[in-house]
This record gives sequence, structure tokens and C-alpha cells, in this order.
Amino acid sequence: MSDNRSREEKLASIKLARARAKEAREGRNTGKAKSNLSEIKKQEIQLNPVNSVSSGVYSPGSSIPLIKFDIASSPNPIYLDGDSLRINGKITVTGATNTGRNFVDNFGGRFGSCIDTITISSKRLNQVIERVNNAWRVAPTVISALHGNEDINTVLCHEGGHYETTILGRHAMVANDGTKGQAFSSRLFAGVLASGQALDISDAGFGGLVIEILLKPNVSYCFGADAATAQASYEVSDLQLTACLYEKPTAPPKAQSFAFNSLSTIFQTVNSSVSVVALTPGLKQVSSIITNFMNANEIGNQNFNSGRLGNIGQLRALRYSINGQLDPLQYRLLTDEEANDDLAPAGQLHRARCMVDRNYLESVNIRRYSEVGRCVSAWNNWNSGIVDRSQTANNNGCEQGTTAGFGILYDSYGTGKDLSQTVFSFELEASGTDLDGTAATAQGAYMIFLNKNEVLMSPGGIQIAR
Repeated sequence: MSDNRSREEKLASIKLARARAKEAREGRNTGKAKSNLSEIKKQEIQLNPVNSVSSGVYSPGSSIPLIKFDIASSPNPIYLDGDSLRINGKITVTGATNTGRNFVDNFGGRFGSCIDTITISSKRLNQVIERVNNAWRVAPTVISALHGNEDINTVLCHEGGHYETTILGRHAMVANDGTKGQAFSSRLFAGVLASGQALDISDAGFGGLVIEILLKPNVSYCFGADAATAQASYEVSDLQLTACLYEKPTAPPKAQSFAFNSLSTIFQTVNSSVSVVALTPGLKQVSSIITNFMNANEIGNQNFNSGRLGNIGQLRALRYSINGQLDPLQYRLLTDEEANDDLAPAGQLHRARCMVDRNYLESVNIRRYSEVGRCVSAWNNWNSGIVDRSQTANNNGCEQGTTAGFGILYDSYGTGKDLSQTVFSFELEASGTDLDGTAATAQGAYMIFLNKNEVLMSPGGIQIAR
């Protein structure tokens, strides 16, 4: 008995010693982690444009339609929180009042609606990381498909001047005192800033960033009958970039990678009741493809909204193909309009295309429909309903609006679809009266490709796999 007891006591003492040793190790590790965390320094930076002029004013009608910011690099590991980056300033419109027909696209917002192109480059290597063309079409697509009216009427309203309806956009654009303008604090809709990862802008990473914003022409910003008559123009001023930086005490790895979904846009036209849009995108790892429309004859016309997500007309069927074969869906997307040439009971035009709308929301969210959250698309909201919406609905800013579009999700988790050397196409069938081959019904199609990019960074430079 005594031998058994002594053996048990020895085993117990060994277990106790091991437990204490484990606690000591964990304590040391915890203390080390806390020490490292306390050494991380947060910086709130505020930068002025590097191409500033004495007046501080930028406008498409002047010699300075380009806004340029430089974010410097550092020999120490330093990271940019892309989601915190904001462009702050004020915008002033000349030749418009807040009582006439003068509007700005409500989903695009006060500042987002005036951006033509966003270019983000490595400062050290002078190499483009991402260029977003047709940014004024990207902004309303993202806002309306990823946010509900609750977000737009609260957080987004105070941030970038996004409003629930275009009518309210009149007040979002024009100040009571037109000489003072309206303020904004807007994010930039670029994939590299919305990746969810911090960007290493140290010498071992991107080597600093250069952000360039090209402004849209005057005729494509403030629109409406009165704006066109007065030839309304705009200017932005008092510009500053704000963002959060985090400096870490540890040395960065010799080689590292950074992945993000880039936004690439292509413009096409659709003008017949049976139309095929086919092209070779030249992109690898495509996650999804989004297409939104507006009447082609309205582009560049100040009477009409250039940011409108218009209804293409009565759509009967839609199919997606790669190299002539249905992909990824092995079937057509059908609508109620496919079986009913004229859906207009009691004088109302119903756009009933649940399969098309579901796939569109998946493509913008880059996730399956069961995981899609709030959005603006609704049955009969004033700003984005599907009842009584014609091909030209709300093109003048005074009517019920739309958030229509097509889209297809290829991959939400993996490596995406390789479209670098293949022909992507979509074919649509519409009512012959809506797309009859004339200029009056022809549609401008803005295609947005979300493709996964990976940036490989090393002491020798960076390499971008698109």
C-alpha cells in the first residue's frame, strides 16, 4: 500500500509540475503578446493634394481636373487601414438652385458621382496596382446592392452624401448659400481599399501609395432640365485625405502577398431584341460579372442622369456562356415577361424577373443568395421598385427610380474563373418594342468584372498577378 501511495504521489507531483510549467509558459507568451500589442502605434494622418494650387479648387472645366495624393512609405513596418480612408472636402455647383430641376444621382452620392477614374499606384515603383474606370457607375451599383435604405438614410448620408431618392439629391448638391458648397467625407470604391486587409506601405511592401482621382465632365454630374438650361458646373475644394496607419515593431517578412478583388469595367452597346455581347476579358480569377444599363442616347446629355441603373426593358430570357457553352448555369434565366409580351395590368408595367435579380445580387455581394444582406432592390419602393418602371424611368430625376442590372457569380471562395484566353458572352431576349434597333432604345451596357488579384512583394519589388 505504501509503495502504491508513493507512486501515486510521485505521479501527482509530476503532473502538478507540468501544469505549473505550462502556466508559466503561457504567462510568458501572454505577456510577450501584450508587450507587442502595446508597441503598435496608431497614426491618424491628414494629407493635402500634392498637386494643389493657390485657390485649392479642382474642376473639370479648369486646367486641373485631376486630384493627386501621396502616402509616403517608411523603412519600418507600417500598414494602411484601407477601410478608414476618406476623401474630405466640399463641392460647389454653379448655375443650379435647390428648388429647380437640378439633381445628382442619389446612390452615387455627392462626391462619388463626380469621379470618372480612380488610379492607385505604388509610390516607390511607380506601378499601377488598380485602376477603376467609370467609377460613377460602380458607386451606385455597390451602394444599392450592399446597403438598405436604413444605411443610406443614416451612415451613408452623413458620409458621402448618398440619399434615398434623387429628389433629395437636389438638396444634397446645392447649398443654401451657393458660394459655400456642401461638405462630404467619402470613401473611394476601389477593390484594393475594400479587401479587408491592411496594406503594407513600408519600403518592403508597396513602398507608399499614389492615389489619383480624375473628375467627370460637368454635363455628367449635375443633371436635369434646369441644370441643362443653365449649363450647371461644379468644383471641389478644401480637399484632404484622412486614414489610419499602424506601425508595428517587428520586421516584415522578406516576402509577402496581398490579395484583393479588382474592379475592371468595359463599355458595350445593346440595340436589338435578341442581342449577344461577346468579348475576351483577358482576366484570370474572375469572381463575378455585373452589367448595368442606361439609354445610350442619354450619355453626355445634361438633361439625364448618367449614373442611373436603368431598366433595359421587358426582358424575356438571359443566358451566360463561355466559348459558346452555357457556363456556369446550364439553363436560361427566365422571367414572367418571357410568357407575357405585355405585362401591364391596370396600366402598370411589372418587371417580374426573380431569377435575374437573385443572380445580380449574388454577383455584387460575391456570395450566395442565402448570405446576401440588406439591399435597396424592392418590390415597389419609390427609389428602386419594379412596378411601373419603363426603360427611361427616372432619367430626368423627377420620377420613381430603379436599381436594375444583370450579374453572374462564378466563384465566391476559390480562385475564380479564368477568362484570360476565352470568350465570355451573355445573350438576352427582350420585347421588340423595347429594343427595336433604333437609337432611341439602344442601351449602353457598363460591364464590371470583379477579378481576384494577388500582389507579391519582396525586397526586389512587387509583382501583380491579375
